Amino acid sequence: MTKATQTLDQVVASKDLPKEHNGSRDETYMYKDSGIRERHGAVPLWLQLVSYGLILWGIYYTIRYWSNG
Repeated sequence: MTKATQTLDQVVASKDLPKEHNGSRDETYMYKDSGIRERHGAVPLWLQLVSYGLILWGIYYTIRYWSNG
């Protein structure tokens, strides 16, 4: 049976692994109660750039508008 034809219960039963399991990067772990799937993933470049931009803007704003100068 391929992964595409497995039912949700079969996927959950086959992934009853401890959280510390270090398998391949393509494996997913499903939390049975909530149905949330967890997998290895990378943060997209655009999201990293937005995060750094917000940090830099916050530093600029603090210095420019909250200083006594």
